Amino acid sequence: MAKQSVAKGRARFRREAPEDRRRQLGEAALRCIVKHGNAGVSVRQIAAEAGVTQGLITHHFGEINELVAYAFDIMSAGILQVLMKGVEEAEPTPQKRLDSFIELSFSPLLFDRDVLGVWVVFWGLILHSPRMSASQQGEYSDYVVTVEGLLRDLAQDEGFSIGDIRLTAIAFTALLDGLWLAWCLNPASFKPEQGVQLCRNWVEGLRRGAYG
Repeated sequence: MAKQSVAKGRARFRREAPEDRRRQLGEAALRCIVKHGNAGVSVRQIAAEAGVTQGLITHHFGEINELVAYAFDIMSAGILQVLMKGVEEAEPTPQKRLDSFIELSFSPLLFDRDVLGVWVVFWGLILHSPRMSASQQGEYSDYVVTVEGLLRDLAQDEGFSIGDIRLTAIAFTALLDGLWLAWCLNPASFKPEQGVQLCRNWVEGLRRGAYG
């Protein structure tokens, strides 16, 4: 998760457009979860963090699960925006764009142990909240589609074939997610730059038909 997705400090009360207020509350929810884990999923704590009344949260979201799902949407969209900004700023070749995506995936912006606690809270809620489940499915789909596009462009540019582009993108996404989780649980297990190299090796295997 991009660190800027969880802005620091409390917001001062002022009249704002509904979507601005919703985002303020969503960011406050993220900060509470970062600080307190599951205990941060509290209307009282989030209202205090945002500097607003509890009634304002009810007014904008109805129930706490809706607010937490919205916070998840903010976080996941922020991650993808960071990645795609780096891709768009890379040299305009499929290889450089994919390489930028990989390097950013292991950068301090996303490789942050504090974020693991946020994901643990979200993962737990996915099992019980249809709204959270729908948000996670949308986030995952957007991410996989992004990876599909990067791998497809690389294959077309270099002239190699991929048997099932979606399954290949899912496999590569699983590699990235697995390495991130392994590092969060034990940063001594490998260095981020080694994670980058593992992903580059995986792509080289793709070029040679390992996943065709």
